[in-house]
Amino acid sequence: MRLVNMIPAMTSATTPSGVASANSYEVNASSNNPRYPWMAFDGNVSTRWNTERGANGISWIQYKFPSPQKIKKYSISSPYETSSPKAWTFEGSVDGTTWIILDTQVNQTGWNTSVREYTVTNDNPFEYYRIKTSLSNGDYYYVVINELQMFGYIYDHKYLIYNEGNYKKYDGTGFINVDYNSIVNDGMDDLSIIPETAWSQLAGNVELCYYTDDLSKTEAQFSIETKPFTLAEEWADKTIKVIEYTDNPIQTESSITLETEPFSLYDELGDSVDVLYYTDDPTKTKAELNVTANYSPLDDIQSDFEVVTWTNDENDEASRSLEIKALPFAQLILTPNDIKTYGNIKSFVASKIDQTIEGTLRFIASFDSGVTWKISRFGKWESVAIDDLDSIKKRGMSLTTINSLPAASIVGINRIGYYIDNNKHRNEDVKLDYLKIISNAPVNDVKFSDLAFYLLNTTATIQLSLQGNKLVGKLDDADTGRVQYRVSLNNKPYYPANGEFTALAPSPLNISFNISERDIVFDQENILKVEFQDFWGLTDFWQTTFIGTYSGIMFKDESGKFYSNSFGEVLKQLDFGDLIAGQSTLEQKVIVKNQLGVKVQNLILEVMKDRLPEGVKIELSRSNFPFTPEEPLLFNMFFDENEEFNFYVRIVTELTAPASPNGQFEIRAKADSV
Repeated sequence: MRLVNMIPAMTSATTPSGVASANSYEVNASSNNPRYPWMAFDGNVSTRWNTERGANGISWIQYKFPSPQKIKKYSISSPYETSSPKAWTFEGSVDGTTWIILDTQVNQTGWNTSVREYTVTNDNPFEYYRIKTSLSNGDYYYVVINELQMFGYIYDHKYLIYNEGNYKKYDGTGFINVDYNSIVNDGMDDLSIIPETAWSQLAGNVELCYYTDDLSKTEAQFSIETKPFTLAEEWADKTIKVIEYTDNPIQTESSITLETEPFSLYDELGDSVDVLYYTDDPTKTKAELNVTANYSPLDDIQSDFEVVTWTNDENDEASRSLEIKALPFAQLILTPNDIKTYGNIKSFVASKIDQTIEGTLRFIASFDSGVTWKISRFGKWESVAIDDLDSIKKRGMSLTTINSLPAASIVGINRIGYYIDNNKHRNEDVKLDYLKIISNAPVNDVKFSDLAFYLLNTTATIQLSLQGNKLVGKLDDADTGRVQYRVSLNNKPYYPANGEFTALAPSPLNISFNISERDIVFDQENILKVEFQDFWGLTDFWQTTFIGTYSGIMFKDESGKFYSNSFGEVLKQLDFGDLIAGQSTLEQKVIVKNQLGVKVQNLILEVMKDRLPEGVKIELSRSNFPFTPEEPLLFNMFFDENEEFNFYVRIVTELTAPASPNGQFEIRAKADSV
């Protein structure tokens, strides 16, 4: 977080950004050297702005930012003793018409060449800021300001990549290792500068590290775009282990459900299986295993054979017949001719006659009229030899695969082959019902004229709620089309910051982001508006109003004025006046209020002793009569949202306490969540 001048070096009234103006400026006809208002914002102390002749100390000069800013400090450079401002107000405005005084200065003398800085307490973003002078240091004719700067906080946002045990950043040519502790200096400002080729160099797990010193930032969001992939592609030919952890003491087992392509135990176990049986039953002396299989001793004969019959019955003249039921050998059928279509093939559609029949049905394809053959695995084409039936059986494309091939990947296929093999353990035949080829239809054969086209479209819908300072909800479209939205706060673009709609995204689209308290106008009505539209540009909006309030455990006085804001910045002092050593002050009442937005418990109030002057003690009590000091002060109870408690503060000093002008103390609050 850095405090920097928020006004760029101006080269005209409107460039490079913003607008500089004043109630008047001098046009020096003799030297043709005007003293324009923007010259007070050009970053050059040698130039200046001054009023026209006869100002008598009364003037104003202002700067309009392109978007509202929170100014925390300003500085003035005016080397002319009598023409420099002596009394003025520093003011802010949201519209350039109604002004709020942020700082008042009087009796500012002895300027010469000095640059003077002034800190302001300002938690509201204003688009307009101005210096309004009421008195100069004696010059009746002019008010002169050489340079006027306005300072605001700029927050750091840095990124690093964590990969293979090292923190990395991209330096424009590749990734280099850096020290995590130097993320503020070495971190990247933008991850989008990393090209796709650089991302592909990272192997294994990749973590994105984000740093910011913006205390209002509670979460970070990254949009990651990858090539489509499946778990099958990622886990191909790998052993997968699933580890489950639970702290449930009564859970004794876990259940995992996996969805795979159909298969049988025979496909996985092959023809030879050893079955091991274990029991701790001492009465058990043997085990039985019943196997039902489609088996014949003829299965063991690997070549041609003859069946010979013999009888010794001389009178037997009956004819002999032999009936054998057998499965055909595995078959690979290749289309002999190229597929002829009018246009590019868009997809294949294949189906078995009976989907429940087990067996093997695989497909292969050729792009060169049968010279070579290929199969698609995980989105990539791989070669396969047509004389290696075992490889085709194992690696060939299944029904699911060939039916889901994308159109771009099958351009150029001109032949299809399919492999069929029945399950030898079952008396069932695998049958290919059909293989359809879908392609573009011929064009320019049929012509239509005088047609009317109607687009039926429904407006997208949105459901939102403002929970504290977090906007959550869902944007949906009954047409299942893509949707987009944008958010404005107090009629100014908020998200995206450029005022454009977000990129179109599939519906339903979840919305969840925090509204920074630094952008809220406190103690006034804020307008939050969400505009949304569908793919066709049909637009609607959702709007709500709310009163800006601080969040946290807040301290305030009896009139309701807060002593500090959500960021720990002091708004008002708990002033006890002057105190003589050895005396104690009267107690002062302080109200503590729960503005966290949630219920808490065990509220603790504690004085930061390390910041107290020597011989000074701050005492806290629940009541003022009697005043009973407690250290720390504990409210051992629930603290509902917006609930308030009173406590009392007094200062006790020792007789030997040394003088401590402008002494300050700090009280902190903490509580447990419910």
